[in-house]
Order: sequence, then structure tokens, then C-alpha cells
Amino acid sequence: MKKKTNTVQHISTFLVLFMMALPSVAQSYESYIEQGLAAAQEQRYDEAIEQFRQALKTAPDDIRNALTYANIAHIQELKGEQMKALDSYDMALGIAPLNVPILKSQADLYLTLGNLSKALLNYSKIIDVAPNNIDALLTRAYIYQQQRNFQNAKTDYERLLTLQPDNYAALLGVAILFQNANKPQEALSRLTLLIDQYPDKAELYSIRAEIEAEAHQSELAIMDLDKAIDLEPENKNMILTRAYLHLKEGRKHQAKQDFLRAIQLGVPQGQLKEELKQCK
Repeated sequence: MKKKTNTVQHISTFLVLFMMALPSVAQSYESYIEQGLAAAQEQRYDEAIEQFRQALKTAPDDIRNALTYANIAHIQELKGEQMKALDSYDMALGIAPLNVPILKSQADLYLTLGNLSKALLNYSKIIDVAPNNIDALLTRAYIYQQQRNFQNAKTDYERLLTLQPDNYAALLGVAILFQNANKPQEALSRLTLLIDQYPDKAELYSIRAEIEAEAHQSELAIMDLDKAIDLEPENKNMILTRAYLHLKEGRKHQAKQDFLRAIQLGVPQGQLKEELKQCK
């Protein structure tokens, strides 16, 4: 539902640009756009696309068609027609290749579909046009991490942090970067600094616990998970992680309590059948 709201907001934003640009073009073009927007807001998506396509036919050489194609792409995303949406974004970018909102919309869709290489190309184009675009820098750094291109990821994080030294996502990203690059002590140091700054962020304790567990520091890991679960008592993933650590350390009673709590929070009991047997 949230995605639908955001998409309609995108369409509304594009419409404002339509109304501001090139008022000398025939009124029918704008009329089709208005009708398309109204249909989209009422979730009559096929009708909305048809109205936008009529606008395209009315003025095939209008530069605003980039935004019309983008509107069609947003609606196609809502309909679950991702590949059609990618094609519509291509049409939009064929008209306005450096339009940052359209580049980002297509990049976000590529990222959702798991096509990291094409998403990376779009985010890089955004950064070429707008070097200080925080979202693009942050997402490109994430993609570089996924591709294990740690040096480029580090460069983007550092660039971002020169713009926003307290950017939480970037600071956390750097810590995870060191973890993924097999530099656990540096990762732990970064996380400890972050915890000092954000003591109520459960995910920080959980991530630090993960690194401590990998370093065979189970006691420290359990202490951090205790704190994380105190902050988010219904986080079943953290509870399961602690259960497995307890089981590994031979603390069957504590492990059983956590497994049972995870089941109460929605983990299928059959999924933990073997683990519960080991707790006897």
C-alpha cells in the first residue's frame, strides 16, 4: 500500500511540471494528462495509461513526453508489469537522458529486480549530473558492497560523509563494509562508536553481536543480543539468533525459551522441530 501511495505522489509531482511547462501546446494534451492523473489516483490504471498514451499521440514531439512515459512506467509498476515499466523508462530517458527523478525511478526498479549492474549505471549517471546526490551515493555504495568492490564502496561512503558527517546510514555502511572485507576489529570499533552515538538502535547491537559470534566471542555476542532484544522485544530474528547461540554454548533451557518465544512471534513450529529436540 505504501508503494502505491508513493507512486501516485510521483505522478502528482510530474503533473505539476506539466502544468508549468510549454503552455502554448494544444489544450487537449494537458486535458489527457489531467484525466490520466485523475484515473491513476482512483486506481483505474488501464484508463490512466490510455489517457497518457492519447497525450503522446496528440503531441509526439513534445519534450514533456519524457514525463508522460515516466507516469506510464509508474503505473505499470503498480500493476506488477516491471519489464514494461523498464521499457517505458527507457522511452522517457530517450527524450530526457539526464532527468534525475526518472533515472532514479528506473534505478530503484532495477535494484528491486536484482539487476545490480544496470542499477549501478543509473545511479552513476545521477552522480555525474548531481555529484552531491545523497541517495545515489548511498545506494551506489551499497551496490558496490554487494559486488564486493569494497574500495569503490568506501570512496562513495567517504564522499557522502564529507557532505553529511553524521549520516547514520553511511556510518553504518562503513562498519558493515569492514565486516564484509574481513576486518572485524575495524568493524567492531566503528560499531562501538555508533552505539555511543545511537545507544537506542537495536540493529547496532545485533550487528556487533554477529561479528562477535563470528570471532567466537559468544558471551559478548549474547550480551549485545540481550540489549538489542530489550530494545526490540518482538524482533523474532534477534531472538532466534540468540537461541542458536545459547544452544551452541550448551544453554539448552535458555535456548528453548528463545525458540518458544520465536514461535509465539510467528516462526512456524515445524521449522524449529529439530532445534527443540536438541534443547531436551
